[in-house]
Amino acid sequence: MPLDTDRNRTLAALRDAPRGMHSRDLANALSLSLDVVERHLQYCVDYDLVTWKKKEGAGLAVITDRGRDYLTRQSL
Repeated sequence: MPLDTDRNRTLAALRDAPRGMHSRDLANALSLSLDVVERHLQYCVDYDLVTWKKKEGAGLAVITDRGRDYLTRQSL
């Protein structure tokens, strides 16, 4: 999996939000556009790093154990 700083920031923000975050709130917190965050979330879903269902820009995203492990291996 290629290294992507914004994707790692997205995962780290989800790790720090134990109950997850809505994609719009995540975009605001990271100062990224919603479509960029949603692209990162979809990538992470494809690799089972997060659970997320796109729902009118407000789908709740939650990091998985595999996502936490990924961040640990990246020393984040």
